[in-house]
Amino acid sequence: MLKLSPAKQITLSAMCIALTVLSLYAAAVLPTMRIACYFLSSVFVYILCAEQAYLSAFLVYAASVALGLLLLPSKAALIPYALLLGHYGIFKTFLDEHIGDRLVGSVLKLLYCDLFFALAVLLAMFTLSFDLSSVALPIPLWTVVPLLQVAFFVYDLLYFTCQKIYLTRIRNAVIPRR
Repeated sequence: MLKLSPAKQITLSAMCIALTVLSLYAAAVLPTMRIACYFLSSVFVYILCAEQAYLSAFLVYAASVALGLLLLPSKAALIPYALLLGHYGIFKTFLDEHIGDRLVGSVLKLLYCDLFFALAVLLAMFTLSFDLSSVALPIPLWTVVPLLQVAFFVYDLLYFTCQKIYLTRIRNAVIPRR
């Protein structure tokens, strides 16, 4: 794998930040397709992770959160990206490269997702005065956690699919190899 030049890293980072903030803005203002826009915003950080530019990927995440705080009409719309979806791609790519066992990797990714989802709920409860008991669910509360874990595995599978599409179809157009 060829190492990216600093100019290419900066260019890719700027493009990823712009696309991430655009999809976060769409998630904040569009009445439909919020989940798809959040998913799309989480995929752009993978472009730098695929080139093993993890520091640049983390800086893209941090800059996207900072710009989201400045530009989004609703700061609450930034919570899913800032607390889970934005940095998950960096963790997933790093973990997939360094852990060969898929079962162990899946368990670690599931624990990572559960931990940051719990932190997001706690942050919403204590800083935004979110009342968890006021959410009327048609199912018992104890079934929510397994359903969220199934949703996470679907998210992980879709993320993996986007990774493969990027590597096979888009990467050579974005980063020409000589």
